[in-house]
Amino acid sequence: MRSAEESGAIGWEGQQGLEDARNLIHYYRLTPDHRIVMGGGPVGLGRGGDLDHDSDNKAWQHLEQHIHWLWPHLSGVVVTQHWGGPFSVTMALTPAVGYLGEDGTAVYELGCIGQGVVMSYLNGEVLAGLLTGAGDGETTRQCPFVNRRVIAWPPEPAAKYAIRGYLQAEDAFHERVPARAQGGN
Repeated sequence: MRSAEESGAIGWEGQQGLEDARNLIHYYRLTPDHRIVMGGGPVGLGRGGDLDHDSDNKAWQHLEQHIHWLWPHLSGVVVTQHWGGPFSVTMALTPAVGYLGEDGTAVYELGCIGQGVVMSYLNGEVLAGLLTGAGDGETTRQCPFVNRRVIAWPPEPAAKYAIRGYLQAEDAFHERVPARAQGGN
């Protein structure tokens, strides 16, 4: 966007972060110079050492189309930057935090997709408690992600086509405009 008027037309008066309620979320942030930073959508799934999904023209094209679908008055606005990188997601689409190994000398945090920034503060407190031995503190006891069993992703192509395909289909189903909103019965 080029001006406060364009962001005002959206109703976006602050610089608060936004995200939608999709399985494959879109998230947005407005910069001080009225540009939209956006991510999410149909991201690739990397495994092990195959984490080179930083350049995904299909995902970037989707995000550009989504901006113009969501905010049609921005259809003339040009996207100037693209970037990407690996992310962590569990089958349950929820984080997991806990001890790694038999002796518990290392801790882990993974799967904070969608809640990554928001959850990092709480998960950091939980990890600190686990590392210092204060893991029986209130924050750690109340955190539902501690020592949660993580179900492994199935091998390809099931993960890519069956599971991600289902998540995309569910998103498309919920995204449709109900007949009542279109003037139908």
